[in-house]
Amino acid sequence: MLSLVEMCLDPLSVEVVLVSGLAGALAVARHEPVGLVLLDLCLGDEDGLDILPLLRAEPSLNGVPVVAFTAHDSRKREAINSGVDSFVRRPFAPSDLCATVEMFLVQGTSTTGEWTTSAP
Repeated sequence: MLSLVEMCLDPLSVEVVLVSGLAGALAVARHEPVGLVLLDLCLGDEDGLDILPLLRAEPSLNGVPVVAFTAHDSRKREAINSGVDSFVRRPFAPSDLCATVEMFLVQGTSTTGEWTTSAP
């Protein structure tokens, strides 16, 4: 899954940092500028929505948009209500993911790069 995300975002010429789980995400956020979080809601042993409040509480991620993705349509409302900024349903067309990421880049809310979390 991670290489698919990386491949989809390659045409945008943005830096993509891939991490697994909350610990990796926080470590990156504390040491590198982050412009956008792509959060897989199915993180193996973790639920992406369970770690969302922890990501939002991280000072280095203050104001950073979070885009969630999952294969479960039923989770879209829950994700939006939990505070994600956008939602992409899996499986997604590369153009759908790129369009969502570009939307944040054009809005000026994401200028420093992206990173994604997913199961190991």
